Amino acid sequence: MTQDKCIIILSERSSGSSALQNYLVKFAGAQHANTRRHFEYETLYWTKAASILGLPQIKMVDSRVPFAPEEARHDLLVLLAENVPDFQPPADDYEWIMQGWRQLCRRYAPLFVEKSPHHLCEWSALDLIFQAQEKLEDVDFLIIGLVRNPIDTIYSHFERWKSIPALVEKQWMVSYQNLIRFRDQLPENTIIIRYEDVINQPKVMEPILQFCGVSPSEEAQSYFHSRSVQKWKTDHWFSFALSQECRQLAIRYGYQDEELQSRGNFWAPAYHRLMHTAYQLARKVRPLKVDQNPN
Repeated sequence: MTQDKCIIILSERSSGSSALQNYLVKFAGAQHANTRRHFEYETLYWTKAASILGLPQIKMVDSRVPFAPEEARHDLLVLLAENVPDFQPPADDYEWIMQGWRQLCRRYAPLFVEKSPHHLCEWSALDLIFQAQEKLEDVDFLIIGLVRNPIDTIYSHFERWKSIPALVEKQWMVSYQNLIRFRDQLPENTIIIRYEDVINQPKVMEPILQFCGVSPSEEAQSYFHSRSVQKWKTDHWFSFALSQECRQLAIRYGYQDEELQSRGNFWAPAYHRLMHTAYQLARKVRPLKVDQNPN
């Protein structure tokens, strides 16, 4: 019997997960859920599941995560009703959460893809993904841990949402410490790739394409671009130096010390807070663009 397959992309925000998801849809035959609640076809399934079950979560930087339990329950039930209308959720919350995921995988067979940059820093969400892999024996899982240079990630947060870099750095460290811990628990179907390697070394995609049952094409190999790599170097107003702890963690993921060198100025924290406050005030008086609306 052919098993349904699903790919879950785990990353920090602004790490290339949207591009990777779009790549899998275009070149590997993957499908994502239809969603109205969030952008980029994100369901936030497992962090909302953690909220429903009352599991601990941390407050994400410039994000609504974690959601209140009742809001999360409403969102997931609406998601399932819209995507798998024949599914009748059991009374038990844990059971319908697990069976709901199975139904999504069945609805979007043979390959369902879910990306969310809101799961990796929430260990309770990761633990539920781990449990789903054990419970749903008729679904074949592949977990992709997507890493991006922390200074590029921090700059992208600041450029898009004026997030305070020091807070984003702390969240980046939590997320990628969690990824190592998750991989150590379930190494056989967890692939860790760096965004920079996806751009420069297309062969890193081959194990993922093999899981999808497709061969790499010439068009697929040139899909990703490098325009956003070290973009912060051209912004003379941006200033932030990584902590030693963050640099050491990035080196564990294969980054070289010279790739993590960034300038810091004594006035930078005040500038970051000022820009963040101005952005938050602006949100209250004007509609947000689609790519600026954080979940």
